[in-house]
Amino acid sequence: MKKIILLTLLSIALLTGCGDSDADSNETASNNSDVTTIEFFQVKPEAVQTFNELIEKFEGEYPNIKVEQNTVPDGMTVLKTRFSANDIPDVFITYPVEADYVLRANNDYLLDITDEPFIEKVNKEIQDRYIENDRMYGVALSLNANGVLYNKEIFEKHGVEVPESWDELLTVMETLQEAGEVPVIMGNQNPDQTSIFNLNFIAQEFDADYWESLNAGNETIVGDPRWEKAAQKMLDVLQYAQDDHMGTDYDQGNTMFANGDGAMYFMGAWVLPTLREMNPNFDNEFGYFPFPQTNNPGENITISGVDVGLSIAANTEYPEESLKFVEFLIDEAQTFADLDGSFSAVEGVEISDSILQGLLPQIESGQVANWPNHYWAGGTAAEADFRSHSQNFFIHQDINQFLQDIEEMFASYRQ
Repeated sequence: MKKIILLTLLSIALLTGCGDSDADSNETASNNSDVTTIEFFQVKPEAVQTFNELIEKFEGEYPNIKVEQNTVPDGMTVLKTRFSANDIPDVFITYPVEADYVLRANNDYLLDITDEPFIEKVNKEIQDRYIENDRMYGVALSLNANGVLYNKEIFEKHGVEVPESWDELLTVMETLQEAGEVPVIMGNQNPDQTSIFNLNFIAQEFDADYWESLNAGNETIVGDPRWEKAAQKMLDVLQYAQDDHMGTDYDQGNTMFANGDGAMYFMGAWVLPTLREMNPNFDNEFGYFPFPQTNNPGENITISGVDVGLSIAANTEYPEESLKFVEFLIDEAQTFADLDGSFSAVEGVEISDSILQGLLPQIESGQVANWPNHYWAGGTAAEADFRSHSQNFFIHQDINQFLQDIEEMFASYRQ
């Protein structure tokens, strides 16, 4: 009798335990089913950690939304392929004016966010670049800027001042080379690094009206003295780079510069988080100045364009969640600027970064130009071709061939 009672009680206990387990499992499954996952496709490998920190904070505020950050090499080309396959991320980085953005906006690939309240928080002049047919399909979060990072100790050691004109820059490079220093670090093994450098000279010479005329077939590159002058200046600087600059990649260039192996680095502000990780004393040892491409400091422009702009897929299954994430990033613009080492497109954000102070006067005074490639017919594909031609030019240093190559390239993308 006692055995029967014990067995009965044990059976009840086991059944109760199984019931609790099933209930727990059902509750877990229910909780998991309440979580929406959105993909954030971004093309800045140096910003992965910054976005990870912001995503963690976002998910803390919105526990029912999970954001999967996706960053791959050659991200813009991969994104273009995904659009072709109709495999579009929920939220992704996009650049205004650029041909890819215009095409996507005009073919209903992008969510119209014109009337979203967070649009009003962005600098109007910058945000208006996203207008297409009186509507907006992207929002600007941050701005990049291209300038010359320099090693203060090397400059001081050889008694050279920050150059404000083209001739002064040439003199500084010559002085440093004669003193046994490497005046310029370059990572030209990567095609994109060649164009990040030489687009400075092109932006200095040609404005948006020129590119509209070129895209229409009304300009000739070969024989144009402005193109010839820009190409010659590229070669003038190239002779002061380290011996193996064509065999040095981007990561190696960063390491060399952060370690003090060269005096100057023609690079965008996006590299700052990487350099700071490599050299904890970076802010004390290095500075930043505008690229002096002419002999009139008042005419020297700094390239500055949208660095992180955000669009949402029109066909996303989760428009509400995607909009919340974009709005959150705009609201966290100060945090993003502080972590990323970038200028902000959002009103009211203060730039406290000590290195960026070297370029801040140019940005605030409007002595800037947008990236030339943002105006090119052909978009990402044209940009990739230009990088290849730039790298080939740096190898062979044939100005006439370079200009002929890019003239044929631009012609190939005209409709």
